[in-house]
Amino acid sequence: MINIAILAIDNCMESSVMGPKDIFTIASMEWGKTISMREETLFRSIVVSLDGKPVTSFTGTAISPSNRLDTCGPLDLIFIPVIYGNLDSLLAQKELVEWLYAMSQSGVIICAVCAGTFLAAQTGLLDGRTATTHWGLADQFQKCFPRVVLNKEKMIVDEGEFITAGGVTAYLDLSLYITGRFGSAELVSMLSKLLLIDPARRLQTPYKTFDYHTGHDDAAVLRAQQWLLNHSEQSTSLARLADIAGLEPRTLNRRFKKATGNTPLEYLQNLRLGKARTMLETTSNSFESITLHVGYEDVSSFRRLFTRSTGLSPSAYRKRFSIK
Repeated sequence: MINIAILAIDNCMESSVMGPKDIFTIASMEWGKTISMREETLFRSIVVSLDGKPVTSFTGTAISPSNRLDTCGPLDLIFIPVIYGNLDSLLAQKELVEWLYAMSQSGVIICAVCAGTFLAAQTGLLDGRTATTHWGLADQFQKCFPRVVLNKEKMIVDEGEFITAGGVTAYLDLSLYITGRFGSAELVSMLSKLLLIDPARRLQTPYKTFDYHTGHDDAAVLRAQQWLLNHSEQSTSLARLADIAGLEPRTLNRRFKKATGNTPLEYLQNLRLGKARTMLETTSNSFESITLHVGYEDVSSFRRLFTRSTGLSPSAYRKRFSIK
């Protein structure tokens, strides 16, 4: 039997605490009933908090744990949920961080989803290892934990003693992954059908949206950005953008990269990709016409770029995200 402690923390997302508990409970029921054919429990999961007292989720709902940290009993795995909002107070909880460190050193597997990966990384035990988190938190995570190798494209990263998952609803993917690691592929297949969970989500890239990065104070770069936002379908050059910004091309390239994280032409490329994604989601236009609309002429080249950027072909992207 695998003993799991699911952490309940202030500002956590309640569904990422109770959802995994539901999945592990159902997994145990199905394991004993249809797979192992024996009266045995695959998982025992409990909800714990630092002091055993109720915590308040980010919606204001109280979550009542069954144990405090020091009354969990023997553990095999700790599940850190989604944390929503400011993380400073969470990372300052020295007692919780030290407990996670000690549990990991004793052989307990640490699992974390979304911003919960920040708490796992705060132990220092992810230094030199690969992890993932919500794609929207990637820049913040890299600034906080530069020694962790961040793979923001992956939905799940398994480093043996540490398993991390991407954004928000990735707690579903992580819970299924755990049932497969300690149960079987047959159990994962059964649960995915029973609970209507897609077991094939491997990447976060199809869900990532482009950050326009306009929250800086470089007026010259902002002029170039504004022109690109309004004329992204037009062909342009670094020299033309430099004229608009009132800078030398090399200076614009350097300052644009510093302010936005992209070169001007990379920024333009991302704008066009974003428009193409929106058109695939909201129209029935062919990819050929979308390619021309966003400013590309070579359909094959743009198709390759789109697939590399999102991890899905245009037709697969439309099938998954179309709202028509």
